[in-house]
Amino acid sequence: MKRRILSCLLAGVMAMSALTGCGSTASSGTVTDEAKGGESEVKTTSDATTISFWCNFTGSDGDVLREIVDNYNKTNTDNVKVEIDIMDYGTLQSKLPTAISTGTGPSFILAGVELIKQYKENNMIEPIDDFWDVSGIDKSNFNQNVLDKSYFDGTQYGVPMQYNLQYLYYNKDLFEAAGLDPNSPPKTMEELEKAAVACTDEANGIYGLGLPVNYGNYVEYLWANGGDVVSLDGKENLLNSEENVKTLTWLQEMINKGVSPKALDAGEADTMFQAGRLAMYTSGPWNINGLNQLGVNYGITAIPAGTKGAFSPEGGCSWMLTKGADEATKQAAYKFMAYWLSDDVLKEWSNRNGFPVWSNTVLQDADIQANEILADVSEASTIGRDYHLTLDCGSQIDADVMQPMMEKILSGEDVKASLDEASKKLDEVLGL
Repeated sequence: MKRRILSCLLAGVMAMSALTGCGSTASSGTVTDEAKGGESEVKTTSDATTISFWCNFTGSDGDVLREIVDNYNKTNTDNVKVEIDIMDYGTLQSKLPTAISTGTGPSFILAGVELIKQYKENNMIEPIDDFWDVSGIDKSNFNQNVLDKSYFDGTQYGVPMQYNLQYLYYNKDLFEAAGLDPNSPPKTMEELEKAAVACTDEANGIYGLGLPVNYGNYVEYLWANGGDVVSLDGKENLLNSEENVKTLTWLQEMINKGVSPKALDAGEADTMFQAGRLAMYTSGPWNINGLNQLGVNYGITAIPAGTKGAFSPEGGCSWMLTKGADEATKQAAYKFMAYWLSDDVLKEWSNRNGFPVWSNTVLQDADIQANEILADVSEASTIGRDYHLTLDCGSQIDADVMQPMMEKILSGEDVKASLDEASKKLDEVLGL
């Protein structure tokens, strides 16, 4: 999945009235499936309860997901058959409200945790507070910060599927060439700057730290030194602070030292790191498979700490039961969700896609512990922090406030003036 720390994009799209049920079919019945491009297709089942889910896993992770679903269908003794429909993000979000309201949608959904609030407020998903009791799964086996992302206003609306946040990627070969210990990545902002300067060799097109102008937030650096952007409830603008001025000035000064190409694009940063021309940059776990396939000698570590600690914006995906699901659908979906939470499946997902482990029993697995990248990713996941996940205007904050501000600062414009302008825009976005 691409960068899924996206905030909710459904405002104004999901206005709905009464909702009817999305069901299942059991025991020699038929299922009318209009999930495939709106065309009605009749499915005949014999013994199984057939349920379906939609998601937007359009990359290689979608291929892995299909294999796991297929394996469940072939091996489960639950009398459940799961159908999966993968489509791009925009198509899914535009089709989903009408499909649910007309009873032609999926039995359940796999979507970003940032969408739970809007799905709930638009009456599109069911509460599932009884999941842990019904499934018999010990929820204490899972990281609490991951479980918390599937709740809204104290009610559970999702079952976690995966968890992600940003990490610092570093090229071990470039570290060694610069005289740095390739097994000791920077742990503080001061060490990050020193390593970036040491690895930079502009004459040969080698840069120490990628700072893309269109990477929307940079909030992890602000957090590290005690700054912030917006309160969790969206009622307070925290952007225009002395802490942020200092941090943003520091980022601009690193650009001025030549550690990063100016006007660097986020996609270009990916390419440069893959090609061994960028010593460090921040990204999520979705790049792990590609780097492994290319044979890049790299490491992953937590975002370095500032004066107030180390933090990283977090996100993830959850399974959600659609509104109106009948009892047979609910029980069938619960069985598949429980299957997903099994050690074997969670281990396979992390091994094949590089996403961090958030199950205590899986984390103790010998294969996981022997996988240096997965071990480092999972350890780094302890510093996750919420960044406007439940704010309807979250994407607008990134697109209209943070990205334009960072483009100006990283191109050399006055930091305080850029911050003042961005803060006024943030007031508008928040309606303050």
